[in-house]
Amino acid sequence: MHLTNLHTHTTYCDGKFSAEDMILAAVKSNFQSIGISTHGPTPFVSEWNIQLDKVEKYIDEINFLKRKYKDIIEVFLGMELDYIPGIGFDETSRSLMKKLDYYIGSIHYLGYFKNGIMWTVDYNIEELLQGINESFNGDARFAVETYYNLISEMAVKYEPPIIGHLEFLKKNNKKNIIFDENDIWYFKAVEKCLDAIKNTSSSIEINTGGIARGYTSEQYPSTFILKMIKERNIPVIINSDAHTIEGIDCKFTEMYKLVKDLGFDSITYLTNEGWKKQKI
Repeated sequence: MHLTNLHTHTTYCDGKFSAEDMILAAVKSNFQSIGISTHGPTPFVSEWNIQLDKVEKYIDEINFLKRKYKDIIEVFLGMELDYIPGIGFDETSRSLMKKLDYYIGSIHYLGYFKNGIMWTVDYNIEELLQGINESFNGDARFAVETYYNLISEMAVKYEPPIIGHLEFLKKNNKKNIIFDENDIWYFKAVEKCLDAIKNTSSSIEINTGGIARGYTSEQYPSTFILKMIKERNIPVIINSDAHTIEGIDCKFTEMYKLVKDLGFDSITYLTNEGWKKQKI
C-alpha cells in the first residue's frame, strides 16, 4: 500500500508546524509520499491563508525539501485554493496552478455579510447562521444548494485534481441544528453535484480533518455520500487535512477499511510520474 497524505497545512497558513516537521512526521508514519498544501492566497484579507508576499518563499522551501528528502520520501508541492462565489479561482490562483504539482479545490467562502466581508461555512455556527441570514434571507436550504452548485461549477470549469472536504457544511450542523441532512432535497442537492463531478477527471477527497480536530465523529463526506460516489465510479483519495504532526494519518486505517467495505476497488495517489490508482 502506498501511504500518502496530500492535504497538510503548515505555519505558512493556519497549520501549527513547519513543512519540514510535517514531512518528518510522514516519514515516521512510514509514508511513501507527502504533499504540502497550504491555504492559497485570497483576493482579500484573511488570517488563515498564506500571504501573497510569502508565496515565492513557500514554493522555494517546498522545492528545497523535495530535494533534501528525495531518497527518503516523495514530497509534492501543492496548495488548497479557494473557489469563491462571484470570482471563482482568481487570477493569482490560476497562475499558481501552473507552478504546483497539484492543488485541492475547496469551497470555504459562501457569501458576504452586509458589511461587505466574506463569511465561511466552517468557522463557527454563529458565523454560519449570520451568513445564512444576511446572504440568503435565512433560507438554509438555499445556502446549502448554493454550496453544492459552487462545487459543481468548480468541478466542471476546472476539474481540480482533488475536490476538498465535500460536505464541509456539516461541521457546524451538529444534530441537524441548521438543516436536516436526511431531507430528500439534501440528497438531491448532493446527487446533482456528484453527477457533475462524475464527468470530470477530479477525485473526491475522503477527509478526516473534522475527526482529528474534534469537530465531527465522521469523515467528510458522510458514509451515505461515499456510497453515492461509489455508484458513480468517481475516484477517491484519502487525506487527513492535517494541521498538526499528530493528525498526519488520522483514522487512515479505518478509512481504508471503510472504502473497501463499501466496494471501492482502488484509491488515487500521486507519484513523480503522475496520478495513479492502487488496489485496496
